[in-house]
This record gives sequence, C-alpha cells and structure tokens, in this order.
Amino acid sequence: MREHGIEEGRGSFIEGAWYIIADASTVGKRPVTVERFGARIVLFRDERGALVAARARCPHRGADLGLGRVVDGAIECPYHGFRFAADGRCVAIPCEGRAARVPGPAGDGDAGRARDALALSRFEVREHRGLVWLFWGERPAELPPVPWFDGLPPDERHAHTATMEWDVPFARAMEGMLDIHHLPFAHRPWAVGVGALLDPYEVRTEGDSIHTEGVLRHDDGRPWDGRRGWKFTMEVRFPGVLCLSFGGRALGVAACAPIDARRTAILGRYYVPIPVLGRLVAWLAVMLELRLIQPGDERMLASSEPLEPDLDACRFVRADAGILAWHKLRRARLKAPRAEAPRRLPVAAG
Repeated sequence: MREHGIEEGRGSFIEGAWYIIADASTVGKRPVTVERFGARIVLFRDERGALVAARARCPHRGADLGLGRVVDGAIECPYHGFRFAADGRCVAIPCEGRAARVPGPAGDGDAGRARDALALSRFEVREHRGLVWLFWGERPAELPPVPWFDGLPPDERHAHTATMEWDVPFARAMEGMLDIHHLPFAHRPWAVGVGALLDPYEVRTEGDSIHTEGVLRHDDGRPWDGRRGWKFTMEVRFPGVLCLSFGGRALGVAACAPIDARRTAILGRYYVPIPVLGRLVAWLAVMLELRLIQPGDERMLASSEPLEPDLDACRFVRADAGILAWHKLRRARLKAPRAEAPRRLPVAAG
C-alpha cells in the first residue's frame, strides 16, 4: 500500500471522474467506512448535515474512524478520542488537553502546526439524487458537474436502491454492464422469449458518454419490422454510471466503483413511477435482480480468462461494440499524464 492508502496498483483506476460510492441514506448520525480505490474512506455528516469524505485511517495511530462517532459535526476517533472537523482539522486531542503542545512533523512544538499535521486527507464528495458521489483524482481548477440522465423521474419516491460486491475487477464489471447479448444464455431461466439476434444495434460516443440502443429478437431471416423483439437503450457516463431503459421507458440506474484492483462495488436502483405501490414494486425488482440475475453475471465474469481484461486475448464481434467504445475511453484516460508521487486528494474550499 502507498501513503494515504492508495494501493500500488492504482494505475488501473481511472482518474478525473465522478464515481457513485454509496447510497446516501446509509450515512446518518453515525459515520460509515467504505473501501474504494484500495483505500478505506469514512463518510459522515457535519453539523449542517452535509456529507464529508476522508481517509478512514486516524492520522494519530491508524484506527478506523468509521468505528467512532460524530460530535458537534466533528468525527471522533474511537481509540483515543481525537476529533476532526469537516474541513479535516484536528480540533481535539484529549490526552494533551486544550493547550496541547506536541511535536509537529519537523520537531516543531507549535500546537497549531501539530494539529495541522494531524489533519485528515479529504476527498471531493457530493450528495446528488440520494447517492454519494466521489471525485477520484487530482482536483482540477474547475470540477466537472456530477453526471446524471434525462428522462428519469424527478425524485426517488418510487425508487429503491441496493448494493452488492463482485469479486471481479472494475473493467470486467463494466464489460458485463455493457453486454446485452448474453441475456438469453447466461439468464436463460429468466429471459424466456428473448431472442439471441442483436439487430439492429447502434453505438455512438459523445465526449465521456456512450449511447447504445438495439433490439434482441429471434432470427427469422427477415429485416427488423420495427415492432418485434426486446428493445433497449443504455447510456453510460464514463467511467462507471449507466442508465438502462426498456421499451423507451427509463427503468434503472447502475453504478460501478473499484473496491480494489480485483473487486468492484455495484449499486443498482430501479424506478417504478406508479402511485402507492411504486416503491414496493421497485424494491421487488431490485431484489430479484440482485438475487437471480446479477449472481449469474458475476459467475461468468469471474470465470473469464484472463481476469483482468486483455483486448488482445479476445475476438470481439459487432455486438461487442459498446464494450469496445468503453475500452477506448479507458485506454485514453489511463494514458493521460499522471503524477507519480503519492498525493493528498483535497476538497474544495468552503
């Protein structure tokens, strides 16, 4: 592991992008630790209820701050009671008293500098549409907006969200998300009546967005008549957030974020905008997806060789065009100039 918890294999993590790392409803009065990008990240709320994300390792002796509590908007270490404000400053060192004078990083005895040396490493984080978004990478002069999708309901009243983990690398997980033509085979018991022919199928890339649409239908030897088959559209906000719709109606959002070099966190949300029963039906849809559909996807991806995607080891076909579009963006982003030294990932002032 490198300093700040960023693992040696971080070169595989796509930087300069927003990732969904948690369901915001899971962060309440108590802090929560999640593992992403090979690092433990603690999430908590300040005195105004705003989300804060920081390195979960206490700068003092390394305890997991997610096991602590929040006191007046500051997170308190469960081991020795050191407290850290939302801006990262150490604001309390109980064992040293209010007039603490402890050595700073260069032997400086000034209490203020010592407390700065104990400051948390923080991350850019936003709460949007009930989700926790974290910007991974060096902060640019101007942060890009948090991405979202047109056509989704304006709120989450008739939606349900759930999370899971896959024992596959992030890039493999995204391949699975973009793969449509596996449906009648990998999910045969649940895809009754879905044809295997992907035609028509269109993929286009605009900036950091990938749009795919097509029809899975039975191959009857005739051109598509515009009616038969299972129609879908998919929009991807690179690198790891996508929206799926079926029959022209938006149904769900899925998001992937790397836990480490070999594991991926996946968040899924279904929207069922019908009165009264919408949220219940959405909950049922998510539960069926996570328990019946997604385990099959994970099993196929985990059994693939090599586990880390190797484009030269595969023989892609026309129906894989969406996957290839995603890999093209990934390859370009990973080739971008990178700072080699370990670094602190800051949040915006104020």
